[in-house]
Amino acid sequence: MSLLNPVLLPPTVKAYLSQGERFIKWDDETTVASPVILRVDPRGYYLYWTYQSKEMEFLDITSIRDTRFGKFAKIPKSQKLRDVFNMDFPDNTFLLKTLTVVSGPDMVDLTFHNFVSYKENVGKVWAEDVLALVKHPLTANAPRSTFLDKILVKLKMQLSPEGKIPVKNFFQMFPADRKRVEAALSACHLPKGKPGGAR
Repeated sequence: MSLLNPVLLPPTVKAYLSQGERFIKWDDETTVASPVILRVDPRGYYLYWTYQSKEMEFLDITSIRDTRFGKFAKIPKSQKLRDVFNMDFPDNTFLLKTLTVVSGPDMVDLTFHNFVSYKENVGKVWAEDVLALVKHPLTANAPRSTFLDKILVKLKMQLSPEGKIPVKNFFQMFPADRKRVEAALSACHLPKGKPGGAR
């Protein structure tokens, strides 16, 4: 970057983040531990995980407040989860595999997404690189066009097996504007009546 032409470039997503890594996502309230593949989309807009059922959950990078690993990550309180991760054994390496992603609209109303990797130190690397994406100046100060691009990226990540965007995804993306979504789909001569249909 030249001093005469200071241009802020968008964040670079490391290849391993886009390719994904196998983790176990756990929740203390439900005492459920599910295998997932954790990824970041190539543009760095979403941290998302895919369950074995192919169901996906998305977390907007801008909603992430912190990432934690090791002794700073959350540790299961429920005995059922402690048993799943063999936490009561002396030679347990659980802390070397943990990753907690903290998200929320502000620093008070927080949600903790807890993951355990299958390999040691993976959680640490993920925590550092995801937080680097979060702290990038363009993440919080994105131009208006980025918001449209984020919508398109999310819709394209949720294609049906036929390679089409399910209509229900449009309604989920804009739940408050159902009439406007129907009008836009109709204007584009796309199906709008059955939310299960595909574009």
